[in-house]
Amino acid sequence: MVVKVKVDKLIKSGKQGKVGKISVKVDDAVKTGDKLMQIESVKGNTVIKSKYNGTIKNISVSEGANVKIGDTLAEIEKE
Repeated sequence: MVVKVKVDKLIKSGKQGKVGKISVKVDDAVKTGDKLMQIESVKGNTVIKSKYNGTIKNISVSEGANVKIGDTLAEIEKE
C-alpha cells in the first residue's frame, strides 16, 4: 500500500516554507522516525520524518521548492 507524505504542520504555526535538504532518494528503504527532509520557514525549520517502514516510491518536490500545509512531499510503499 502506497501512502503519501504531506506537510501536516510547520513549526510555530507557519503556513508555508521552502524544502531544504532532502535526505532520501527514490527506492531508499526507510523506517518509522527516519528523517526524510527539512522544511525551512521564517519561523523556524521543521523536520519531516517517516511515519512508516517501507520504500520511497516517489519524491514530489525538489530542494528549494515552496510548499504549504497539505502539499504532498513523497510517497512511501508500506511494508
